[in-house]
Amino acid sequence: MTKEEFAAKVCENEKKLYMAALSVVRNTEDARDAVASAVTHAWEKLDTLHNEEKFDGWLLKITYNEAKKALRHGKDRVSLDDVKEPSYEDDHCDLHFFDILSAAKLDGTSRRIMVLRFIYGYELPETAKALGMPYPTVKTKYYRALEKIKKLPGLK
Repeated sequence: MTKEEFAAKVCENEKKLYMAALSVVRNTEDARDAVASAVTHAWEKLDTLHNEEKFDGWLLKITYNEAKKALRHGKDRVSLDDVKEPSYEDDHCDLHFFDILSAAKLDGTSRRIMVLRFIYGYELPETAKALGMPYPTVKTKYYRALEKIKKLPGLK
């Protein structure tokens, strides 16, 4: 993969990577930092990617790992309710989506499943593969998360 191809693929996925990182750290600055670290790490380790067709999932996994690393470092967090100016003009519905996930108090794995399903558009088998989890587990967590969301006040 050339530098130009790499940059094009990163640009294609930039918003999705940001939203995935935001789902973990729940802080815009840390999410941006996690994406930047993930892209840098991916560029440095590009030679370890053996199948370019798996680039998107590979980069997503790196982004999740970088976001988890940022979370472990214990920086101060703000609620998504405090986010006034998202970095992307069309993120209002995406931020509402994360508000819903936060209100439902989903665990990290369930949040990742929901992000892959609704932001990335992955089907449940693809989600299971991307997360390295058994399909029945992903399916159960997905439907339990949906049930929690349905029970939120103001949603039907």
